[in-house]
Amino acid sequence: MWARAEADPIKIFEASDDAAGLDLASATKNVKASVKQSLDFAKNSVPPPRELAKELEFPDKPDTDYNSRAPPANAEAITKATVDPAKLEECNKYIGELQALAKAGTISIADAVNLAVLEEMVRDPTTTIHAEDLQAGSSYNIPKLTQQTFGKLRAADEIIDEGHFIGKALGEGMNGYRPIVELMNTNFGIYGMAEISSAGNTYATTGGQFEMPMFIVGAGGTAPNQALGAEHSQPFHAYVMGIPGLKIGTAASPDAAYGISKSMIRDNGPCFLFLPVKMMKETKGFADVGKCMPINKCARGQLRQPCVSEWRDALSPFAGVDPRAELDASARVRKCT
Repeated sequence: MWARAEADPIKIFEASDDAAGLDLASATKNVKASVKQSLDFAKNSVPPPRELAKELEFPDKPDTDYNSRAPPANAEAITKATVDPAKLEECNKYIGELQALAKAGTISIADAVNLAVLEEMVRDPTTTIHAEDLQAGSSYNIPKLTQQTFGKLRAADEIIDEGHFIGKALGEGMNGYRPIVELMNTNFGIYGMAEISSAGNTYATTGGQFEMPMFIVGAGGTAPNQALGAEHSQPFHAYVMGIPGLKIGTAASPDAAYGISKSMIRDNGPCFLFLPVKMMKETKGFADVGKCMPINKCARGQLRQPCVSEWRDALSPFAGVDPRAELDASARVRKCT
């Protein structure tokens, strides 16, 4: 109690010289009247309809066709005006090399996501990216060539503080940008749980006034046989599956990683893609260049969408399934429909 009394800023101010001559009693009375007015308004307001909660869960419906989503007006002109022509040419050349690998069936999961990121950043000048060791390509080259092409404002090489740069991305998303957050290993997102939760809740808590585009991607969480030791092997999907408004997916093939990444970048709400850490570079295959993939169904065919409990079992590091067989090219939204 003594600590609270000694640290009360109002009491301290009232006892200071700055408060001398001020009519604090009248000010206090006015503030209390304003607070009471606000409380009375809240108590007398009609409760919102129950169905509003469902309407405000996602800005985009789970079955959205992202291939039909156009870039911002004058996007190409803005990109040409804000990106050095020589660097843009170099980036487009590298994109062409990755596209050739995708068409030949020899692109890795990591390079497929890098291709999706570069294509979307060239296509849409509001797209940004945040990652640790970004300039060097991070752990799996997902943000490779982004800062070299688009500069430090759109491609930020971040300090080791996930809460810090996920928070920066959250602010960007609320202000008309499409941030990408690359986490290296998804478990590092534990240090940004509050920010991830805020991203998921923003659309609903603002009554739909703020969309919250954000694409979070990283390796880990799709084991078995994907462990890298205790610090890197927590099933982080289990941490975030209870966050309302957050779309969560997983991909274990280059095609799925590429197509789902493009869709999640274009989504107007927060999305989280888990990738298999030990398959990032060794698993290679085709990718359907230029195509966004649905994020509400398994990409292996017309399979029913699983419930959260089934999905958790499939993703668990202790599940007795082969990730290549069970999770190949799949992505699902957070809930059953």
